[in-house]
Amino acid sequence: MKRLSIFLCAIVFCAFSAVAQTPEFPEPEFIGQVLAIRKDDTTCQLPQESMTPRHRSSVGQILFGIGKDHIDEMTLKGQHALTRFGADDGIAFIVRVPDNRIDPMSAISVIRFKVKKRTRVAEYASVGTFGERQSNTLERQPFTARRFGGSSYLIILKNATPGEYGITVDMLGSLNISTFGVDE
Repeated sequence: MKRLSIFLCAIVFCAFSAVAQTPEFPEPEFIGQVLAIRKDDTTCQLPQESMTPRHRSSVGQILFGIGKDHIDEMTLKGQHALTRFGADDGIAFIVRVPDNRIDPMSAISVIRFKVKKRTRVAEYASVGTFGERQSNTLERQPFTARRFGGSSYLIILKNATPGEYGITVDMLGSLNISTFGVDE
């Protein structure tokens, strides 16, 4: 009986010490905000930038009449986001949403941008010369998610390659996006 008591006390002690070592992170204050979890178990809020919609034609269409006739894209000023991660970092975020009971894949998008001149660009629709239409062509990145707190998700990016990214809460209908970059 004495051995059993000591064994149970040891298990309880280990359980409490493991819980005490697990960092606790806050939820973002407002819906749509994103907190990045750093390697040193601290958090920082990702800056939000406003995307600008742009409609254009491809150079091939303008010069030769062949190519994409209409291209709809979203742009951000500047080539790089302020918040940076290493490609080998475990990249995780806490995203505040209106309701964390719905599928996170339908509520959150992680988008990869292409850097062109002095802007970051994400194409979301185009129409070719011969009428072939492509829509919802955003380069979405895969992630895993689980509920976090009362109204957030903890998301972990899978296989993030170097580049420029943004996280948006799709339910808001806003042109604001929380941005970050991944370096080698």
